Amino acid sequence: MAESIVIIINRGPYGTEEAFAGMREALALMVSGLVDRAVTLLVGEGTLNAVMSQKPEAISMPSNLAALSDLLDMDGEVFMVLEDLERIAPGTEVLEGVQPVNWSQAREIISSCQLVTTF
Repeated sequence: MAESIVIIINRGPYGTEEAFAGMREALALMVSGLVDRAVTLLVGEGTLNAVMSQKPEAISMPSNLAALSDLLDMDGEVFMVLEDLERIAPGTEVLEGVQPVNWSQAREIISSCQLVTTF
């Protein structure tokens, strides 16, 4: 059995359910004990999942921000490639606890895990 997995989320918060599913997979792996370490890495449009100004009720969707908060409440590791967010939505406030990294650090996070999956 693998000891670690990084779940890369590269989809925006709404329009498809991939991002939400990725966060739920990370949470399930953490609480089930199937892996010792489940890391969530937000890249590209996936960084928008950490933006504080989301209004999911406007489109009757579950809150991806709430899903990220659940991960952080369970002491999950959530990283975000800051240069991607700054390219897409400069100066945007993000959820406290989401750790900004650059692409070099993101590659190190990915390399440090035995398994990688993408949503």
